[in-house]
Amino acid sequence: MKLNYPSRISIIICTVFLLISYLTLYISNLIYVNFYVISLLALPIMLILTTTILNRFFYERIRVIYKKIYKFRGTSKFSDIDIDKVEKEAEEWAEAKEEELFQMKKDENYRREFIGNVSHELKTPIFNIQGYIQTLIDGGLEDHEINLKYLNRANKSVDRMINIVNDLEVISRLETELDELKIEKFNIVDLVIEIFDLMEMKSSEMQVELKYNSKSKIQNVIADRDKIQQVLMNLVSNSIKYGKKGGHVLINFIDMESNILIEVSDNGIGIEEKSLNRLFERFYRVDKNRSREIGGTGLGLSIVKHILEGHGQSINVRSTKEIGSTFSFILPKA
Repeated sequence: MKLNYPSRISIIICTVFLLISYLTLYISNLIYVNFYVISLLALPIMLILTTTILNRFFYERIRVIYKKIYKFRGTSKFSDIDIDKVEKEAEEWAEAKEEELFQMKKDENYRREFIGNVSHELKTPIFNIQGYIQTLIDGGLEDHEINLKYLNRANKSVDRMINIVNDLEVISRLETELDELKIEKFNIVDLVIEIFDLMEMKSSEMQVELKYNSKSKIQNVIADRDKIQQVLMNLVSNSIKYGKKGGHVLINFIDMESNILIEVSDNGIGIEEKSLNRLFERFYRVDKNRSREIGGTGLGLSIVKHILEGHGQSINVRSTKEIGSTFSFILPKA
């Protein structure tokens, strides 16, 4: 029968103690014949005593800690302690808890930053509306040149607030998985042509040309058509916003065996490398002044990321300052 760890320790301690005792008595010339008999009788007593002490003050306390480690690790599997593994598993548990604590602090910082960003984004249009209304109350309402102009400006601020709230609602649905995907077969090139038609007025104002180039023999993909439309709308809209006058937005479709690689490229102002890692964070803007002037909410790329992750895909970006940017993702062929 295999002895548990305290028993092995007890035997070792008793054996060492007896050897030391024999050696000491031998050197002191105090060894008597009956000492051997007494020693043999004392051995089991010492063994029981040592085992009891080790069990009470050492083994049982570690056993309680070890069971708690198993409990926190989310498993009911537990057996007698293998002391050789205790230290390793305790270190792994401590590292996991440290990582969990770090993630909690990171999430808390993100939450504070997010709330601050939402407050800041909503504060601007609210203050604008308040200013316009106050001007009208103070007499501007009677001035026909001022009243209509300020009412239109207030209306634009309301539209901006509605856009922010709508985008936040979209992200909330995507994160909580309440907004289920409706997977279907559709023609991705036809979808892009529809998007170009919708964005024609906006691109004309910015003097940006919209075009596509299909290098794929198969144009049908399997995905949620409405969600992918939203992805492409956001990407094309961003490319127009941050484009240069006389520039272009090009969408490429490239064969990748059973998938199609979709690239949305522009020759606009580009993005600095230090901003690429934060590009898909909520409310993060590379050029804050320009974004607010053209009415962006700062949530478009975050929505793109969530939608593609819902499809089991990811969004990639490469960019060079003053040369342009390319966003790419993959969809399975039908």
